[in-house]
Amino acid sequence: IKKIAQFSVKAQAKVSKTTLSNVVGILPGKSKPDEVVLYSAHYDHLGYNDGSLNPKGGNPGRIHNGADDNGSGTVTLLELAAWLAAEREKHPEKFKRGIIFCWWTGEELGLIGSAQYAKNPLIPFKQVSAYVNLDMVGRLKNNRLIVQGLGTSTIWKKLIEKRNVAGGFSLKLQDDPYQPTDITSIYPKGVPSICLFTGLHKDYHKPTDDPDTLNYEGMERLALFTGHLLMDLA
Repeated sequence: IKKIAQFSVKAQAKVSKTTLSNVVGILPGKSKPDEVVLYSAHYDHLGYNDGSLNPKGGNPGRIHNGADDNGSGTVTLLELAAWLAAEREKHPEKFKRGIIFCWWTGEELGLIGSAQYAKNPLIPFKQVSAYVNLDMVGRLKNNRLIVQGLGTSTIWKKLIEKRNVAGGFSLKLQDDPYQPTDITSIYPKGVPSICLFTGLHKDYHKPTDDPDTLNYEGMERLALFTGHLLMDLA
């Protein structure tokens, strides 16, 4: 009979708490002030390797800038907020509904920011007519734009196809709203919800997701497409 060696291990876990914030801005509506359109992107990413798909030994601790995931959605939302605010100054009559812009935190940790908003909305969800989310819109390839969540309303397909006459994208339409992105937090509240997405790539969740890999012309085209879609919804 072999004697089994016995040993003990002591381990210590350090728990740290951090306060993170969603960032929210509002363009009030004109003739339907009680109705709003929700528009969002998440601004968090992985930082130093937390959740990275970088192979082990591949320089751990290297910063993950997340240019596409989701710097691309974050800056597109910023640009469109500025553009829509300017349009509202010139043509207030076109903005019957208001627009709420949301930059979510904690998406990479499990949709934490959008889930928290879903529990404590700025405006009751019964007054939210539609929700559009941008997640990874910076790597347009082969002109393909993926639209997720078409099944949340019978109106989406008509609106998307109308705006794509000028947009000229090769659309891939997906009905399922339960995606690993923030529409999964909002759709269950009864809001017609879609997410725009240009697809996964070899730099996803890796330190190589950097600004020089982005398709800026594609981002501009997508911003124009989305901006006019939002005007239709408003």
